Amino acid sequence: MTHSKVSLSLSATDIAFLDTEVLVGRYASRSAAVQDAVSLLRESRLADAYAEAFAEGYDGEWDTVDNDGLATA
Repeated sequence: MTHSKVSLSLSATDIAFLDTEVLVGRYASRSAAVQDAVSLLRESRLADAYAEAFAEGYDGEWDTVDNDGLATA
């Protein structure tokens, strides 16, 4: 995976938090911490999308699949 450099504006409090995370060894760098935060945000949005899709109407279709994952007729 390739990475691109970006410039971020963060509050002094957020920068201090990132620095603390690095200092205690949770992350190798500020960049690693921000990458993890973006990943968690992406996962959160995906979970929200799944929950929304499920709420739109589960009609039991998935109950009619075989062990191979293919729908039975």
